[in-house]
Amino acid sequence: MTAPETSSATPTDTVELALGGGLKAEAGRTDAPDLVLTGIDSGPDVSAQANDSGTVGAAIAAVDEGVPALALSSTRDESEVRLPRENYRATAGFATRFVVGLEERSLPTSDFVLKVDHPDVSAGHPAGAPRWTSIGHGKVVRHTYEQTGESSFGIGLGFCEERPAGPCTETVRNADAEALYGENRILVAPVTADHTWGEKLPNPGISRKTRHYVEHEAPRG
Repeated sequence: MTAPETSSATPTDTVELALGGGLKAEAGRTDAPDLVLTGIDSGPDVSAQANDSGTVGAAIAAVDEGVPALALSSTRDESEVRLPRENYRATAGFATRFVVGLEERSLPTSDFVLKVDHPDVSAGHPAGAPRWTSIGHGKVVRHTYEQTGESSFGIGLGFCEERPAGPCTETVRNADAEALYGENRILVAPVTADHTWGEKLPNPGISRKTRHYVEHEAPRG
């Protein structure tokens, strides 16, 4: 008896498949898309959590292939458990208007990903104005692992307590998590595919123009 075939793919696999032949095979498209949108992720990809994010990784896969990309994430409510529909709708609505503004100014670039995280608006508090941020080094939550069988574990999320010099404590100025949780603002952070320490954003002209758009002209929540 033959075992049934199973299939699986990471978000990065999905983008690479689409750009590497999937769009041509399934849609007859031979040219690359103008823009790749990944997400909307279930929960923000801020600080060290950005390293765990399939949404961010998939967007980086797009810029690696020369296609501009945005990585979009929504936020849980105050319980840090529920993912309200209102937050997804707000994130989608902002992203639509934000992309239109980028296109009108010829700002989409494959030099870097734009990571967009939208705050919680489910309790009626409007999102603050977009802010250009850096990815922090601290942790808001951390993965927890509970053994559920002889060789199996369940993965969950636990809160990360800030302590002086601890791994959860934020040390980066203008960190994304502070803007999201401390100020309830929409945050936009540029992310490059080059993880080399100390490297600067390529094409400083386009990054300055994009930052100006985010801080002064982008739609409000």
